[in-house]
Amino acid sequence: MISDITRRDWIKGGSALAVAMLMGNRANAQDMAVPGFVPTPENPLRLSSNENPYGISRLAKNAVMETLDKSHLYSSRREGEMGLAKILAEIEGVDTKNITFSGGSGEILKTLGLITAVEGGSVLTADPTYHGLTRYAINRNVPIKHIPVDDSMTIDLDAMRAAYTDDVSIIYLVNPNNPLPTIMEKNKLREFCIEMSQKCLVFIDEAYHEFVENPDYATMVPLTATHENIVVARTASKIHGFAGLRLGIGYGSEMWIDKINEYITGSSNSLALNAAMASYRDTETQDFVRRKNRESKQIVYNLFDKHNVRYIKSNTNFIFFETGIDVNEVRERFQNHGIMVGREFQPYTTWCRVSMGKPEDMVYFAEVYEKEFVS
Repeated sequence: MISDITRRDWIKGGSALAVAMLMGNRANAQDMAVPGFVPTPENPLRLSSNENPYGISRLAKNAVMETLDKSHLYSSRREGEMGLAKILAEIEGVDTKNITFSGGSGEILKTLGLITAVEGGSVLTADPTYHGLTRYAINRNVPIKHIPVDDSMTIDLDAMRAAYTDDVSIIYLVNPNNPLPTIMEKNKLREFCIEMSQKCLVFIDEAYHEFVENPDYATMVPLTATHENIVVARTASKIHGFAGLRLGIGYGSEMWIDKINEYITGSSNSLALNAAMASYRDTETQDFVRRKNRESKQIVYNLFDKHNVRYIKSNTNFIFFETGIDVNEVRERFQNHGIMVGREFQPYTTWCRVSMGKPEDMVYFAEVYEKEFVS
């Protein structure tokens, strides 16, 4: 408890211990794996925001605590950026000059929306998709062209190409998509990016990259080092569990990295950067999270297969399924049992997005689903 951490703990260099106590007390909240936890409408399972239910790894926690004593120094953040950039450059096969950081990938999305508002042009994107960039751009009077997904609920690159006009300055793609956990076939996407980057910026949000195990998928990060008008965003919020720590990563040509850095108004922080250096090296924990995510998805797949419920096979840490009734009613009925599920996503108002918690959480989700929706 906070009250157990005395002023003396902090003054005498006990800040690391204090943070460890805070993290330890709260790390397992809202989790069916915790003995005695009973979800309620006031304290529900969070199956709504695509968070990592396991939190940051132990190695990342240790790095946070070790960084606290230097967190008052500006230089520690700069050193962290260069250190992390070297790690990521080696992983992705690009140069450190092709990498930038932000306080969550949403900052990069908004910055590209801001650049469009300042320099002119419109945004071409899919619908539905994650609208972090487009919401920001719309509020600054940037025209947005929304292209519906195809019948398989996949972003339709042929339709996107056909919809391009000379006023488009950014083509914004999310891969895997959200709330539809589908991917664009890697060769078709690569060809699209190379072709359309001759006309405008092609921006790909790969927030769920680390969860994809589909051989038809490929990251577009390598293209950012060889093609000037291709930018990719990643986030540490998902598999690394940094949703609260906030760390976004941008990959692009030197020209676009410089432009993003010129316009961006937020910044990364030393705690997140040093924790990320530990977390990105920690492949064992990433493998564990992926394995548990597969287990959780299989529980939900089995549930829906049993009851002939239509759903989208997921390349992420969430599943999109057909409800047959208004999703807001579905949300309310789950909330009554202490489960938060995803919000409404137009035009799929009779579909619902559910994030993957721990397998124990998804067993409870299945029990509630059968009680509420199976007659």
